[in-house]
Amino acid sequence: MRNSLLNAATGWYVRRGLRTYHRYPADKTAVFLVDVQRAFVGSGQPLSGSLAELARWARSRGFLVVHAPIAVDAGAAFKTPAHRQIERALSTQADAPELASALGPSPDDVVLPARKTLSVFGLPEVDALIEARGLEHLILAGPLADLTVDSSLRDAAQRDLHTTVVSDCLAASTPAALELEVRHTMPRYAHLVTELDDLKRRIGG
Repeated sequence: MRNSLLNAATGWYVRRGLRTYHRYPADKTAVFLVDVQRAFVGSGQPLSGSLAELARWARSRGFLVVHAPIAVDAGAAFKTPAHRQIERALSTQADAPELASALGPSPDDVVLPARKTLSVFGLPEVDALIEARGLEHLILAGPLADLTVDSSLRDAAQRDLHTTVVSDCLAASTPAALELEVRHTMPRYAHLVTELDDLKRRIGG
C-alpha cells in the first residue's frame, strides 16, 4: 500500500512538472558518460550509436563531456554482486577497460581516472570538477543503468544537482532491470528522464 501511494505521488509530481528546469546553460551543464567502455558497449551496437550521438550533440551545444570509466578493485575485501559482475566484464579481454571506440574523447572532453566505486562521486575529482566549473546540471548516460548510473544519480541528488537521464542512452543487466530503472526508480531522483530526441527539442538543436 505504501509503495503504491509513493508511486502515485511520484507520478503526479513528475507530470505536474514541479521539478523541471528547462534552462541548461552551456557553461553549467555536463554530460557524464558513465562506464562507456569496450567491456560494456560493443562496436556497432545500437547503444554505441546513441551514446555517440549524445556526445556529438552535447559538444555542439557547448556542454562539457565527461568520460567516467570504472576499474576493478582487486584489493576489495567485501565485493558486492555488482562489483563482481563488473569485474568479470572488465576481465574478458585485454582492451575491455578501454573507452569504447565510437566514443573516443574529443580534445575538449574530460577523461576522469578510472575509479573503483559504483558511483562516479566516489572519485574526489568529480566534486572538484563540479566546483571548479560551477556545474549545476548533469546529464547522465551509460550501459550500467541499474548499477553505476543509478548509484551516481542518487549521489548527484544528495548534492542538490539538477540531473537528467537520457533513457535511450542506457542499458542494464536485463531488459526488466532497465524498465524498472527508467519507469520507477530514476524518476524519483532525476529531474527529467527522457529520450535524446525529446531532450533536444526541450533545449533546442
